[in-house]
Amino acid sequence: MTERFSHRTLLTSIALVLSAQATLAQPAPAPTTTPEPAAETAPAEAPPPVAPPVAEPAPAPLPPAAAEPSRPAVHPGLPSTDPNGDTVAPPASKDFIEAKFGKGVTFQAADGAFKLQLRGRIQPRFTSSIPEGGDAINEFIIRRARLAFNGRFLDAWELYLQLGLSVQDNEPDQYNPLRDATITYAGLRDVVVRAGQMKVPFDRQRMTSSSALEFADRSIVMTELTLDRDMGLQLFSEDLGGLGGVLGYNVGIFGGDGRNRRAENAGLMWVARVWTSPFGEFDPGVEADFDRAKKFRLALGVAAAQNFMSVRARSTSSTTYENSTFDYTHLTADLTIKCRGLFWLTEFLYRKADRPSNTVTVDGADVTEYSRSAWGFFTQAGYMWNKHLETSARYGELRPLDPTDPTLIGQREVGGAVSWYFLKHDLKVQADYFYLPTLDTGAATHQLRLQSQLYF
Repeated sequence: MTERFSHRTLLTSIALVLSAQATLAQPAPAPTTTPEPAAETAPAEAPPPVAPPVAEPAPAPLPPAAAEPSRPAVHPGLPSTDPNGDTVAPPASKDFIEAKFGKGVTFQAADGAFKLQLRGRIQPRFTSSIPEGGDAINEFIIRRARLAFNGRFLDAWELYLQLGLSVQDNEPDQYNPLRDATITYAGLRDVVVRAGQMKVPFDRQRMTSSSALEFADRSIVMTELTLDRDMGLQLFSEDLGGLGGVLGYNVGIFGGDGRNRRAENAGLMWVARVWTSPFGEFDPGVEADFDRAKKFRLALGVAAAQNFMSVRARSTSSTTYENSTFDYTHLTADLTIKCRGLFWLTEFLYRKADRPSNTVTVDGADVTEYSRSAWGFFTQAGYMWNKHLETSARYGELRPLDPTDPTLIGQREVGGAVSWYFLKHDLKVQADYFYLPTLDTGAATHQLRLQSQLYF
């Protein structure tokens, strides 16, 4: 009898162990069947067996409905869901703001319909002018301080706005910080339309930005004989006929009085320019050959303009006449070469008035006002020794066309420059020296300039 009861007790213990292992292995509730109970009586010397502890069932994972709702994806292009669990189509892109040195700050709309770029630059300058036999004149100035906004919208429309904040960015007789303000339609390759206040498309160095020069400033010949900014309308193409930038043109009609001035007569100015790059497109509007490419690059340009009833001494700039108007004829030709680190620019400029002077009687006294007629040329060349260092030289002559304004004196410029480009023209330091003799009297001035530029 004792042996039979012991076997039954052993079988019961085995069944309990197997049941506990099954419960631990499965998340489902423990089976409801129980092993056969032990006998009601047991021998006194055999205590009842103790069943091993049974682990509690592991909790089952929450169903998907009980989880936290998904949030929209934070990266464009990835699928997302709304709080109800419905799939939301992701946008193609997002609005963004990007800041990069040399590119400024760019604001881009998500759909690409609008883009705005903000850039700014400053040019601190030290100048020392020493007339022969005279005392030196030293000055520190901010030669230029500019803010520029360049926008593109609706694929083919462009907006350009530039403000000049330094004293020398403004004309002496009229404070006008607005330098450029144009709207351009560029939907057609062969006929781009631009309206507003802009640089008159005449000679090469004037059209080159003052931020992209290999000297501290432009030639004295160009400063006297160029056409400055004016209000008007121009048509142009930088790739006429789709030839890969080989041929281009500019034609325009302008007020002829300079930057944003109200007219008091019927005078207007027309201008026409044509240019070619026979060996392929390149950047003649950036002085210095940073690429140092082996390919020979050449650009040739010619232009003509006629300014009717001008009230400015230099046609579109300088002194404003009180009682006179003059008709001015302008001609120019330019050549630009880049090759293996060499940059070479040569220009010829000509301006002729319809008459040398005009005399009127004011309060019983004769008052004479003079036009300014002259011609000139300059040539300059620079060589990039490596990606940072460039040395340059320039020679130019300005010659009056008699009879003309007696204050217009012939002058020659001979000088050189050393430029260190940290990040091309965006961050640079330049030093130049010029010997500036007059052609008639022989008096001369020595001029030294040291200038830096930061263009973010």
